[in-house]
Amino acid sequence: MKRAPSPMSPPPAPAIRKPKPLAVSPGWPPAEWGGFLKTCAGLTAAAALQMGCPGAQVRPEAADCPEAARKAMFTKKADGGLGLRKNAYVAFYADARQRRAGHDGIFREGPVTGEVYTDEQRALPKGTLLYGYLWTGNKDLLLGRYTEARLPNGQRVPVCIEMGNEDELGWTTRAEESKPGEIVTRSNLSGIAVERWR
Repeated sequence: MKRAPSPMSPPPAPAIRKPKPLAVSPGWPPAEWGGFLKTCAGLTAAAALQMGCPGAQVRPEAADCPEAARKAMFTKKADGGLGLRKNAYVAFYADARQRRAGHDGIFREGPVTGEVYTDEQRALPKGTLLYGYLWTGNKDLLLGRYTEARLPNGQRVPVCIEMGNEDELGWTTRAEESKPGEIVTRSNLSGIAVERWR
């Protein structure tokens, strides 16, 4: 008596590599707040208040840039760093989702991913992604801090890049078009590599 062939079991599903979670260098907001703050950003003011979300901060507190970021930014390339000079200028889109040079963007408070748009700064070439946080509590000024860079080759580096320049913090907004929690200003902005958040 012949046996019926046993049904073939399906091949095992290929192992799918999950992307590594984003490692945010020390700074604001603390890494463990990321999901909570994203939730807060999507709520109405009343719902955010009920959940205990932080209110809009006009200006973040001054603080030293973490040592790991200072070393990564300011150590010479030959010694494994980016080789940036202190207060080096970096041109970027404040929010990579709003990549329209010469056009206005609408910015809300919360976590953000910026993108370098020129090769002017060789250490952070065009296409480098900058992970950070924006503050919109003052409708006349957009503030931003970027705490990690992902280079086009995929390398992740802790950084301290602050929106503005050596003389002025942040970026002036189109105050007449801005409203509480929603800032209107140019989409292509700039910042500097700092040793200390101002």
